[in-house]
Amino acid sequence: MKNPSATPEEILVKYPSEFRPHGISLLKTKNTYRLYVISHPEFFKIHTIEIFERKGKEWFHVGTLTDPLLTNPNDLSVVSENEIYLSNDHGKGNILRYLWDDLFQIKRSEISYYDGKTWSNLGNPLSFGNGILYTKDSQGNEFLYRSGYMDQSVFQFQIRREQGKPILGKPKRILINFGPDNLEIDSKGRIFAVTHGSGYQFLRHIGNPEYLSPTIVFRISSDGTFQEVFANSGDLISAGSTAIPFEGRLYIAQVFNPYILNCKYSNSD
Repeated sequence: MKNPSATPEEILVKYPSEFRPHGISLLKTKNTYRLYVISHPEFFKIHTIEIFERKGKEWFHVGTLTDPLLTNPNDLSVVSENEIYLSNDHGKGNILRYLWDDLFQIKRSEISYYDGKTWSNLGNPLSFGNGILYTKDSQGNEFLYRSGYMDQSVFQFQIRREQGKPILGKPKRILINFGPDNLEIDSKGRIFAVTHGSGYQFLRHIGNPEYLSPTIVFRISSDGTFQEVFANSGDLISAGSTAIPFEGRLYIAQVFNPYILNCKYSNSD
């Protein structure tokens, strides 16, 4: 990312069979990097988290996580090898059940949690849960942020611990009036939420890339206030999904097309 002329390179690794990547989370430790990738080997039935590790300059597939509580995982936030928060976008069911839930905005997509040994359900069902992000501020306060696409909101949960296990407090709803996708954090602890400006235009874009889908990026402060930092009708980037601020640039990825938009960006208030 420090080299504006750099081009992406495929990670050469022996992938699991039927590998269909979705949400990702990168864990950096003292000695290595681990990449956790949601995969859907069999749509509506089998969902996994595939774990890749970098050793030297090479990557290796080192593990797989799966559980019935991964009903339809969309995104995950990996805090450590023993702490993963995961956002499902639907409850368990076939495609007809998924469509039924979407049509009537039935809240069945819950948060799942992994403690290094077992998975548990943290509840808080939404109609189409999306991005999820764990944060910890300078005072040691822990928060979990989650996108609710149908709610057009980002939800902020304060985390308290009971014998080390996370307990989510009552969510604070941050209504931004657009459907949010993935969430990222900047060096000042502010959350970047990419939103889809129009559900109708997003669906048209799925069917035909020539139809543009607006992309809007918001920056959210810890007190719940937010401001728009990027907006485009879709000619520069359609169906944006993730925004990452880094050293005076804002990198915006998208759901379908194979490029990342590189923008100038000021990280001031």
